Amino acid sequence: MKYKFRYTGQRKAESPLETGHLRAGFTIIELLVATAVIGILIALALPAIQSARSSARQLQCLNNMRNVGLAILQETDSANRFPACGYYGDGTPATFGQYRSWVVDVLPYLDQSNIFTAWDFDLSCKDPVNVPLANTHIAVLTCPDDFSVVPGQGNLSYVLNSGIGFTAEIAGIHDCPVGPQSGKLDLNGNGITCNSSTSGDGTPSDRELFFHMGLFYNETWRGETRAERHYTIAGITDGTSNTMLISENIRTGYDPTRPTSNWASPSPFLTSFYIGNPCQNGSCSAGNVDYNRANSGTSAINAGLKQSEGAAPFPNSLHAGGVNVGYCDGHFEFLSENIDGKVYASLASPQGQSLSGTSLEQ
Repeated sequence: MKYKFRYTGQRKAESPLETGHLRAGFTIIELLVATAVIGILIALALPAIQSARSSARQLQCLNNMRNVGLAILQETDSANRFPACGYYGDGTPATFGQYRSWVVDVLPYLDQSNIFTAWDFDLSCKDPVNVPLANTHIAVLTCPDDFSVVPGQGNLSYVLNSGIGFTAEIAGIHDCPVGPQSGKLDLNGNGITCNSSTSGDGTPSDRELFFHMGLFYNETWRGETRAERHYTIAGITDGTSNTMLISENIRTGYDPTRPTSNWASPSPFLTSFYIGNPCQNGSCSAGNVDYNRANSGTSAINAGLKQSEGAAPFPNSLHAGGVNVGYCDGHFEFLSENIDGKVYASLASPQGQSLSGTSLEQ
């Protein structure tokens, strides 16, 4: 008898080359190449995305400023004069000195009539009645790029054109022109400052020259009137399209270390921006005036970004290369931080032509 034996073991699997089918998947090299390509694409795309976001924030900032600027012009049209940048009292203890800023006056034109109606104009912005109102966050008053904005507080990113300085009481003398960094200003260069600023020879006084170099000023609200100066649209003899109205400054507004530093404060370091003093050491005598100083040093545009809140009352923004600015004719645009000092000063002055014949002539 013959036996036949059959092999029942499994046959070795055919290789991909024998079957003609390759196994799906990536080799290490292919995976590394793909990862590198994706990384390069992401690296190329991120700057474009960041640039688009930055442009969108800058546009939103400009739109907010436009709404605020137009509100100022509406208030000006209604009152037939520009508002004061800040209102102060007569210095008696009951008034606390400070009343309110320009923002309070334009609230009805920013859809904030409820706050305006509740505001007690006979009381200080520091009075318990007005403090909760002043601490209200109003989105249109802030720039999306303002990193100092504190949620839920009375923040402010936009400030008014106040030329080269403000007025203050110094040694018992009221309404004395001073610069934010230079102290008392001797604008006619005669060596005399404050109220005794003219010798009676027809030379313009410091106060008269000061008025020609900016648009907004502090005024007295109650009590004895010691400071009352303001412009109307007709008073802008240099042209409304050539006169700055408003700029941005992210180094102003609410400061946690000073709870009353909000949009209602009339402090000249919080309400306004200044172009920088063109006169050496505050004296505008012949040979001391150089308008290149108007946009230089610590007073230059965007030079105060690292300063604390309220310490740099000059245009400051995080927009690359400059700041947003609005003009008295209602147009708004981007202003280069490298603008020539003389041009910058002329844009700040509503009556620069009135300086003709003085050492401040541009």
